[in-house]
Amino acid sequence: MTGSGRASGGAVYGKAGSGEAAAGSRAVPEKPSWTLTAVGVLLTAGVLALAAWLMSFAWPAFAYHAALAGTPGNLTSAHCYVTGRGKHTKRECAGTFTALTGTFTDTSAHLYDAVRDTGGGPMRLQRRSDGGYTQPDPARAALILAVVFGIVSGAAALLVFVCVGPRRVTVEKGVPLRANPPPWGVLLLVLSRLAVAAAAAVALSFAMFFVLLIGELVF
Repeated sequence: MTGSGRASGGAVYGKAGSGEAAAGSRAVPEKPSWTLTAVGVLLTAGVLALAAWLMSFAWPAFAYHAALAGTPGNLTSAHCYVTGRGKHTKRECAGTFTALTGTFTDTSAHLYDAVRDTGGGPMRLQRRSDGGYTQPDPARAALILAVVFGIVSGAAALLVFVCVGPRRVTVEKGVPLRANPPPWGVLLLVLSRLAVAAAAAVALSFAMFFVLLIGELVF
């Protein structure tokens, strides 16, 4: 009886020891693959570079059409005419540009894409940093703003897919994103909310564009 009890006790002790060893082996974190890490870094850099390149075109266009950048002034003695055919038709205007501050005058100013003709009266323009001119237009500014938010939303969505790549990251229904190990939990939460918020801003910008466009056509 005593020998068998000791034997069984030893067996129980042996099982407990093996269980602790298994638990210890499971507690060892899995080392990330350097290949996957390099791919993730390259994808992240590519997404950010593409977003920055697209933004370098969209943001200045928005700023000039919204009259937030450039030198404001008026184009006087403007002569406007239509060039091109079909869908490529555009209105160009030439005249004398005078800055509102009166510190700069360009007697050979040329606007290559006029939004509307003022009928020979002064035309409000923004002189760009490259020496060209842009006619402020709220409707176009709202449309370009939608493109800006679209770039932000798309970049954030792509970065979410990049963050899902590591094996330690899981995205399942009913499981909060912040439950993932750092820094993936915080990144997924921030990027997903940014993508949704920017997408909502795109919809609002499009709605603003249509309202402003109707207002310009009516008034």
